[in-house]
Amino acid sequence: MSEQPLIGIDIGGTKIAVAAITSSGRILGCAQAPVCEQSSLAAFNDTLITLVRRALAEGGLPGEKPAAIGIGCTGPVDPAQGTVSNPYTLPLPMDSDITTPLRKAFDAPVLLENDAFAAALGEAWLGAARGRELAVCVTFGTGIGCGVVRAGRLQHGARGHFPEIGHQILDPTGPPCYCGASGCWESLASGTAIGQAGQRAAQGPGGEALLALAGGRAEAVDARLVFQAARSGDPVACHIVERAVRATAAGVHNLVHAFAPDAIVLGGGMMCHYDLFEPAARAAIARITIVPVDGLLIAPAELGANAGLYGAARLAALSLGN
Repeated sequence: MSEQPLIGIDIGGTKIAVAAITSSGRILGCAQAPVCEQSSLAAFNDTLITLVRRALAEGGLPGEKPAAIGIGCTGPVDPAQGTVSNPYTLPLPMDSDITTPLRKAFDAPVLLENDAFAAALGEAWLGAARGRELAVCVTFGTGIGCGVVRAGRLQHGARGHFPEIGHQILDPTGPPCYCGASGCWESLASGTAIGQAGQRAAQGPGGEALLALAGGRAEAVDARLVFQAARSGDPVACHIVERAVRATAAGVHNLVHAFAPDAIVLGGGMMCHYDLFEPAARAAIARITIVPVDGLLIAPAELGANAGLYGAARLAALSLGN
């Protein structure tokens, strides 16, 4: 192989995934490990190094030096310092340096980004937003994250901060959010919010179907079961999903007015139900008169679980000027 491979690392709340990827976007080899098995920062960093070596070996490149390494990690992260401050979903103390050990082990540049930003960069490079001038990519999962890509490069806020589009208030009378506000997009339409609404519903009148799907345990209701019940026509589950759909349509409406993009991509685990969200989102866009929407693409993400890996690898490539 004439060119050194790029390494993309995707760190989520449950697993660490690593891939060796060419500059054209071909995955050569992959490796992964559960987050729950990491007992300390040292063990976490050792696992990252081991997984990089394993991904290279799987790609037929044992001992190869990567050109650069990109990391997309569930936040908060500090790209300038290469640190993560997320003890809530990762077994790490505040301000954990996860870039320096990799840099020393492989003598290569190491770049760190928020996972939603990395996924957005992946979709703009090889996915649904490729070729678009200004893409807003929203990731629905435990929370709601967002990345903005202009001309192939990520757009941060002032001083490198990350916009939190999931915390725009869509219904001031809505459920409280951990951020301190009420009726945020995230508190209405994230996987967590849908699951929690389902748990409450399962304990009340009309919640029998949800309770049965959860084996009689209301606390076991999650977003997956709520969507399953809604697709079966259960009125209570349908109400919860409809609330999320309305909130997402309003969120998309606001994104168009805030960014005037030519692409909005909806991704993350929940968007396996994109067909339930699309009609309301398109209707919201059709009502817009102030911002030009001719040629505006709204589409589901195309890269699935690999979006973060591709985006992290692209981040690495951009650090080299590619």
